[in-house]
Amino acid sequence: MGRMTYRGGSAGNMGGVPGGDIGRAKLALQSGRPDEAERLCRKRLERRPEDTLSRLLLAQALLQQQRPDEAIAEARRVTREQSTNADAFLILSAALTQKQSSRYLQEAEEAARRAVQLQPKRANARVQLAEVLAARNNLKDARIEAEEATRLEPRLAAGHLIRAIVTLADKDPEEAVKAADSAIRYDDAQFAAHLTRANALVQVGRHDDALVSLNRAQTLNPTMPVQNFQTQRARIYLKQRKWGAAYNEFILAQKSSGRLVRFAPILAALNMSMVFGQYGPVVVILVILLAIMAGLFFIPVAGPWIVAVLFLAFFGFSFFSVLRQYEGRILPAGGARIPALAAIVVAALAIFALTVWISTFITHGLKPAPTTLFIAGMLALGAGVGVAYGWPRLAGRLGRA
Repeated sequence: MGRMTYRGGSAGNMGGVPGGDIGRAKLALQSGRPDEAERLCRKRLERRPEDTLSRLLLAQALLQQQRPDEAIAEARRVTREQSTNADAFLILSAALTQKQSSRYLQEAEEAARRAVQLQPKRANARVQLAEVLAARNNLKDARIEAEEATRLEPRLAAGHLIRAIVTLADKDPEEAVKAADSAIRYDDAQFAAHLTRANALVQVGRHDDALVSLNRAQTLNPTMPVQNFQTQRARIYLKQRKWGAAYNEFILAQKSSGRLVRFAPILAALNMSMVFGQYGPVVVILVILLAIMAGLFFIPVAGPWIVAVLFLAFFGFSFFSVLRQYEGRILPAGGARIPALAAIVVAALAIFALTVWISTFITHGLKPAPTTLFIAGMLALGAGVGVAYGWPRLAGRLGRA
């Protein structure tokens, strides 16, 4: 889903102050210079640490610089001091949403709902809540909030944009095109609106219009990595069956990334398998890996063991990557890391040893086979992931007991 980092309300909502450091900080934020806004806000907070407006502007500046942890700290401080400050809850929600993990998204939704409770007729609050709900894959409620935002303030471009994003995620590309058109009508400089429109147009088969929107999005956001646009352009060319143009764009994207440039033609050819669907390259890679595994398997004596170890390494990496994506980290923060790591290792080794022992008992003492290693390893990995997921919750319950 396209990101819609919250940029705060109008000057009236933020207690606008003309001129001075506050005025210059606001202008810097609006002009895309968050580093300058940060400098001005910190300077003012050195003299007046109780200045809530400066602290919220600082949080916004940090948020625009993709520094959510710092923005969260600043916004939380304001919510603790002023429990009825809707702007503080909105900025806190946006910063938490930027973390993109389930435990942060739950708190982000709570903060957004608090802002809506404080100012139910404020469209920006509905927009933020819709974004969080969409990030949590609650598209039904996200759509309701997005429509309410456009009802409350029909000319708010952000309201139409979040509606376009949500309807596209909800597999309604035609409605997404209409919503994106409305967002662009009220603010043509919205990069995300043009990009969302391009993605929706691809799904309704208007490929030439999609290329126009994609090019406009690239013009509006020159800081976004160019390979992202080149890859998307290549995918559109694939839809149009312009094989040569698609292949050239894939090569350009690979070269622009600066990674494996020497193998750009091969990787571009691999990406051409997207013609068979979104997961075409993944299928091709898996087929190649399976072929390699099959070849290794026939190495005398050691082959099956090598294959078992490689499969375990792959699944172990996948399991813990999913855990990190879902939880935001594998081990808890602070002093709880060492006990958690010890618990993971003990659980994994215990399950591994138990599985090998059971297998040996069933086979009457025969030497363990590669299959036994694989099954025991998978169960051990599962135990390790389970402990990594459950340990912080267990520690929290014991601490509250």
